[in-house]
Amino acid sequence: MKLLTKSTFYFLILYVLAMVAGAALLYLTIKKVIYKQIDNSLITEKTIIEDQIEQTDTIPDFEATFGHQIEVKLLNYPIRNIQSIKDTDIYDSKSDAFIPFRYIYSAGNTIQKKGFIITIFQILSEKNELLQDIGIYMLILFFSLLLISILINYLIARKLWRPFYNSVKIAGRFDIQSDKPLELPETDIKEFDQLNRVFDNMTRKMRDDYLNLKEFSENASHEIQTPLAVIRSKTDLLMQQRNLNKESLSLIKSINESTTKLFKLNQGLLLISKIENQVFHEKKIVSLKQITFNGLDSYKEIMQLKKITLEMDVHDEALVEMNDVLAEIMISNLLSNAVRFNIDGGFIKCHIDKMFFIMTNSGLPLTINPEDLFKRFHKSSNNPQSVGLGLSIVKEITESYGMHITYICRNAIHEIRLRYHIKENSPRSF
Repeated sequence: MKLLTKSTFYFLILYVLAMVAGAALLYLTIKKVIYKQIDNSLITEKTIIEDQIEQTDTIPDFEATFGHQIEVKLLNYPIRNIQSIKDTDIYDSKSDAFIPFRYIYSAGNTIQKKGFIITIFQILSEKNELLQDIGIYMLILFFSLLLISILINYLIARKLWRPFYNSVKIAGRFDIQSDKPLELPETDIKEFDQLNRVFDNMTRKMRDDYLNLKEFSENASHEIQTPLAVIRSKTDLLMQQRNLNKESLSLIKSINESTTKLFKLNQGLLLISKIENQVFHEKKIVSLKQITFNGLDSYKEIMQLKKITLEMDVHDEALVEMNDVLAEIMISNLLSNAVRFNIDGGFIKCHIDKMFFIMTNSGLPLTINPEDLFKRFHKSSNNPQSVGLGLSIVKEITESYGMHITYICRNAIHEIRLRYHIKENSPRSF
C-alpha cells in the first residue's frame, strides 16, 4: 500500500469517527432543545390552567385555546402534589396507528383544599419529522464534507509528496556504470531535501566502491594470471626433462594440474564479476540452435572416445536477444557439463523450441541437491579439473537476461531446462 493511500485511509477513519461523534452530539443537542421548548410550553399551559381553576373553581375549556388534548379533574378532597413530564404512544383508531405524544401530569390542591389533576398531551409527530429532516440533512452534509475533505487531503498530500516520488523514480534509474550523477529535484521541504542528500551521497559512494572493486578485480586477475602462466610454462619444461624419476614427474604433474585449476578458477571468478557488473552490455539477436551446433563440433572427439550418442530435437532457431559472447559461454558450459560428467556409452539429448532449451544426458546419480550445483564451488564429483563454477556462470548469465533455468536428476538421468523469451520476426545476427 502506498504511503499516500495509507495516510488517506487513516485520515478517513479518524475523520469518520470524529464526524459521527460530532453529528450524534449535535443531533442530541437539537433534540434536547426541542424537547425543552415542548416542556416549557406544557408547563406554561399547566400554570395557566391552575390559575384559572384557582380563580373560578371550575374547569374551563382550554382545548380551543391551546389546540392540545387536555384533561382536567376536580376533586372534593386534597391530594398529594405531583408533576412529571413523559413520552407516550396513543393508539389512533382513525389512522390505525400509534401516535407519539409528550405529556405533563400534574396534581395539586386549591386554596379551598380541593384537589385537581391536569394532564396535557402535545403531539410529537411534527417535531419528530423535523428531527428526521435535520438528521437527513446532517448525513448529506457529513458525506459531502467527507468527500470534499478526502479530495482536498489527497490533492495536498500528492503535491507535497511529489518531490519524494520524483527522487525515488530518479534514484531507481541510477546506473552504477554511468558517470552521470543523480540530478535530484530541488525542494523546499527539509525532510525531502535531506533524503536527496542521502541519495546523492549513497550513489556516489556506491559508484566509488564499484570502481574500486572493479579495478581491484581486474588488477588482481591480471597479476595472478602472469605468475600462473609462468608456473605452467615452467612445469611443462620440467615435464619434458628426461632425467626425471616417476616421483618427481608425479609431483610436477600434480603442480601443473593445480595450476591449471587455479587458472580456470581465476578466469571463472573474473567472468562472474564481469557479468554481475554488466560489462557485457552489448546485445544482439543470436540463435541458440546455431551456437549449439557450433559448440558440439568442439566435443565430437571426446564424445566418440566415450561412445556417447547424440540426439537432436530442434523445432526452432531459438532467437534470443543477449550478448553473443555470453550466449556462447552459456551453451558451451551446458555442453561441457553434459559431456564431461557423462558415462561411457551414455547419451545426450538436446531439445530446442520456441520456449525451452532442454539438455538431457546420462551420468552418475547425484549425492547433493541438483539446484545446489548452481551455487559457486558446489560440485558432485571429485574431478580435479572441475572448479565448481561452470553452472554458476550459467546461472549468472540466465538471471541477467531474465531467463529461468532448472536442474532435475532422476536416478542417473540429468536434465537442465532453460526457459527464455524468443524474438519474433527479428533479423538474424549470427
